[in-house]
Amino acid sequence: MRSGVSVTIGAGEPVLPLSLTVGRWLLEQGGILYRDGAAAGGVDVVFQEVARSAAAGDCIKLGRILADRAPRVALLAMGDACARPAREAPGVPDPDAQDYDWEVAEALAAADARWLARLDPALDEELVVAGRAAWQVLAGAAGGSRMQGRLLCMSAPYGVTYLVASWEPWAD
Repeated sequence: MRSGVSVTIGAGEPVLPLSLTVGRWLLEQGGILYRDGAAAGGVDVVFQEVARSAAAGDCIKLGRILADRAPRVALLAMGDACARPAREAPGVPDPDAQDYDWEVAEALAAADARWLARLDPALDEELVVAGRAAWQVLAGAAGGSRMQGRLLCMSAPYGVTYLVASWEPWAD
């Protein structure tokens, strides 16, 4: 049984933050990025870190800028949901954190960019949420486009909720 994945960044490459390192590994596993860093099919790949404390408006604006880079854009937005139960009382349910996580899960499942755009950075700080900024970049990138979402996974194995969702343009 494997307990982890060996990830090595080659010589001369910039050191990426953990979330971007994991994102790069996922892109390599999906055949979108080769181990040498070259993108498959001539796709332009950009690794963009967003500060957890970034203002909501700045996140929305960044999402729009990224979406305007090409006619078709794919984002891998990575961030954790509530971590307060893990920090304050491991193993003890936190009703506020659970409610928040379910609301974010519903918004991701519904591809509700407007709801994500209205997330409150102060509440996210209180609930120890690291994903708010990334989700708001996603909301900005979606803009006014009609998207369909699917929640693929919601799990809190270590007291931190992890969500996996996919958004695609609405098929008419």
